[in-house]
Amino acid sequence: MTRSLTSGVKTHLATNEIKPVHLITIGFGTPQNITDCVHDLTSSVSGSSVTYSSSSFLVNIPSYAEETDINKSSLTIALSGADQTYISLALAENIVNDAVTIYRAFLDSNNAIIADPFLLYKGNIETYSIQETETDSVLNLNVVSHWADFEKKSGRKTNSTSQQRFFSGDLGMAFSSENVLDIKWGRS
Repeated sequence: MTRSLTSGVKTHLATNEIKPVHLITIGFGTPQNITDCVHDLTSSVSGSSVTYSSSSFLVNIPSYAEETDINKSSLTIALSGADQTYISLALAENIVNDAVTIYRAFLDSNNAIIADPFLLYKGNIETYSIQETETDSVLNLNVVSHWADFEKKSGRKTNSTSQQRFFSGDLGMAFSSENVLDIKWGRS
């Protein structure tokens, strides 16, 4: 992905005082804006002012390597479920396909964001898992890029519901789930 970094960011990168932070938006029913910085940050991302809350619940932000080939890239964000906030959101809402954006920003010597963070990763939640032990719990969000659906075939399914949608009353697919291995599709 081509980056257009501001001159302020380019100048800052040339110094030895690099303090990177991540600005993460998880598009739950009520979007969660969190950062791995030790204090809250306000940034003008995509033209609107957004406040990112410092979150001790952010367990892991994976490193991400860009590639020149078009492929389905994925990463996993781990959120602590210590106070059950994120776990209850995951269980109460359908979070699959919710958008996730990760921006990288740099802080100056006053711990303020240098103008215009850049987009590091954008994708959707493909799956999630909850891991619990006696002492802690973690919500893992598996986020995939928009290329995940590139080879997805849309259209009709081989089930009775899809058949009824197009041909009401036709029972030709009523037992397709039980006999799917025995059906000879196409040429023999």
